[in-house]
Amino acid sequence: MSTVIYYSISLVTAVVFGLGYFFWGRKSEKNQNLFFKILSSALAILFVFRYMSGEDLIESTLRLDFAEIGSHGLTFMSLIVNWFIIGMELILMLFPFFDKNYTKDVIRFFVLPFSIIALGFMPFAMQGIVGMSGYNSLHFRAIIMAVEFAITFGYSFVVFWDFGKFKTQKKDALKLLYVVPLMLLAVMPCYTIKGIFGYANIAVKIKGLNFYHRMIIYFSLILPVVLYFLLRKKDKEFKRLCLLYISIGTLISFSIYHKFASFLDVTAWPFHLCNTAMYIMVLCLLFKWDSLFYFSLFINVLGAFFAMAMPNYSSELNLFSSRLVEFYINHYIAFFMPILIVALRVYPRPKLKQFMYSIAGFAGYFLLALFINSWFTGLIEAGILTGKVDYFFINSNFIADKLGAWAERLRDVVTVFNIGGINFTLYPVYQILFFLVYVALGAGMWFLYEWAYQSADLLYEIADRKAKMKMDEQLLKVALNGRGADEPMNEKNKNKLVIENFTKRYGNSKVYAVKDANLTINGGDIFGFLGPNGAGKSTIIKSIVGIQPISSGSISVCGYDVDKQSVMAKRQIGFVPDHYALYEKLTGREYINYIADLYDVSTADRNKALDKYIKLFQLENAIDNPIRTYSHGMKQKITIMSALVHNPKVWILDEPLTGLDPNSIYQVKECMKAHAKAGNIVFFSSHIIDVVESICDRIAIIKKGQILTVKTMQEIEEECGLEQFYLKTIDPNGYEKLEQKIEQKIEEKENETSPEQYEKMTAESVSEKKAKIESQLDSETQPVKNNKKVKGN
Repeated sequence: MSTVIYYSISLVTAVVFGLGYFFWGRKSEKNQNLFFKILSSALAILFVFRYMSGEDLIESTLRLDFAEIGSHGLTFMSLIVNWFIIGMELILMLFPFFDKNYTKDVIRFFVLPFSIIALGFMPFAMQGIVGMSGYNSLHFRAIIMAVEFAITFGYSFVVFWDFGKFKTQKKDALKLLYVVPLMLLAVMPCYTIKGIFGYANIAVKIKGLNFYHRMIIYFSLILPVVLYFLLRKKDKEFKRLCLLYISIGTLISFSIYHKFASFLDVTAWPFHLCNTAMYIMVLCLLFKWDSLFYFSLFINVLGAFFAMAMPNYSSELNLFSSRLVEFYINHYIAFFMPILIVALRVYPRPKLKQFMYSIAGFAGYFLLALFINSWFTGLIEAGILTGKVDYFFINSNFIADKLGAWAERLRDVVTVFNIGGINFTLYPVYQILFFLVYVALGAGMWFLYEWAYQSADLLYEIADRKAKMKMDEQLLKVALNGRGADEPMNEKNKNKLVIENFTKRYGNSKVYAVKDANLTINGGDIFGFLGPNGAGKSTIIKSIVGIQPISSGSISVCGYDVDKQSVMAKRQIGFVPDHYALYEKLTGREYINYIADLYDVSTADRNKALDKYIKLFQLENAIDNPIRTYSHGMKQKITIMSALVHNPKVWILDEPLTGLDPNSIYQVKECMKAHAKAGNIVFFSSHIIDVVESICDRIAIIKKGQILTVKTMQEIEEECGLEQFYLKTIDPNGYEKLEQKIEQKIEEKENETSPEQYEKMTAESVSEKKAKIESQLDSETQPVKNNKKVKGN
């Protein structure tokens, strides 16, 4: 009779569900989403109330021996159904709150067929939870189970019917072969292994860091790595869904010994640091509570590791016992889940502020644990409560006993005070040192995480680079259209340096170092690049020569794409950096030969170039000496020579004249003119306006990452001098105001002085005009004008 009633309840539930969905839920997408959310929330409430309202009698099962059912086969099915139904209901609870494409295949091809099997074995699943007497007396938990099973079937059937039925791709169907087992592993009740297989060999002890104990700890390190590689390429919301599923599933398993009734016993509260982590992880992934999460990252992870290394369970506890499985489920999650969440970038990496908040939160927890331990221990001593209270193990010698006699002696300092007839006992020296040492270890975690983050970044970078290289290879093949790999992608730009929509920013910075830069420089041009410090000149130059990657846009050197044909692009370039880095143990000749080897320069060509530049820069007596003996100017000359030894089509110089004597400056300028006259490109940045003005064909001015103007020297000279043009371009408003002030002062002087004095004053004012402008402009926008005498060799 009881069975008929339970199936009738399931049938009525299914009918009500079906009618509600058919007449309201299917009317619109909005109604459907709301219907699913209401149903998932109702299912969650029913499950939590049913699960937390009493003990699962089947927890006592050992090797399928369960008196309430009798049959080993039916006991096995009861264990399996009560295990699987947790995973099936949990995925349905999460279904409407995330992208439905994430879970619809699991629901259609796993939840639906197994919900039908679960309905078939529902009576035995109920008997496993409430026993035969509870089943026959229509126990409220069994009635709730009848409703849950019906909702699970009806819900999954609707998803099957409205979300594609049997339609799926083969690769998605194959994924279920490993996704479903992992899902089920996350929700497996603590008693399942013992219930099916019985206890493990009694000789296997999990304590004292013996072999078996170490294997379990090693697994806690391996498991998050496996999960990381399974999830790292998924989008953020999918990662959050998976981690939330694991967190809730393991919290359900952990709660087998923390049901509603246990909360009435203050000595059984889940208030240990690692116990709190089970609830914190779920709350943080559900509601995105940042501060609470970082507390867990810095405090709970450390505590969980120590707890696994120094467990507080009996050494006689069997490997498959429910208590031991529950202990490691708890501490696995507390240990690796916060690290995994940050590694997968579901939560951003912590900053110092979050670490300080975590320490403040830990101080609050520590003080609360001290108070509760002292108060409840006093109540136990007074006979008001029974049991033992030792949250965070700061009230007993559990930790001190493992550290040795010196730690035990710290507990000899005892403070006892009485409030309302209850003794409050504290161990001030031991407990203060306990707190300080834990805080210090928490600080150590900061450095450990930094190392881990760098390792994760490296993995991401390697993966991204591999993916990009593959894509670039495909794009290059298409662009070359059958031509050789050493041919330029863009044949039209064979004698040009072209920058198109180039953008660069560093790391996660919101500030662009360069934004949307466009330049075209033709062969035979000497092109000057001007701008204040920090404007983006060096950023563009370093991206052209391949020192740093391009965020977006493209750069081509003589038709070779810098990003996709980096080696061939670099072969066209000779680069003189603003800060040279030479192999100073080599001689000047050896270093230049080394560079020539990199560019496959023939012996005859390199010797010809060496002889030419040694004479030009007057290095005959120094070229065979070690570079470390050279002056700054001589090292700069070696850098210039090594940039020209392969006769590059594009010669790029970043502040090239620094440290050179006047004669060498002249020679470098002549080299630049000769190199451009041969049809090559000379591209250089400089603050020395006079040099730029005297040799450049065209110039560009850049400020705050944006190219303000590109003009020929002829166009500029028709308007004014380069220096005046530069100042107007960089700060037009400031320049006009200064001109107005100067004119105003001249007029004032004109009215105060005689014609002879005025004539003299005007001449002085005109000669001082430039100096006044320079002195009042912002230091960032001032060009270096007075750098005519450069110290050299």
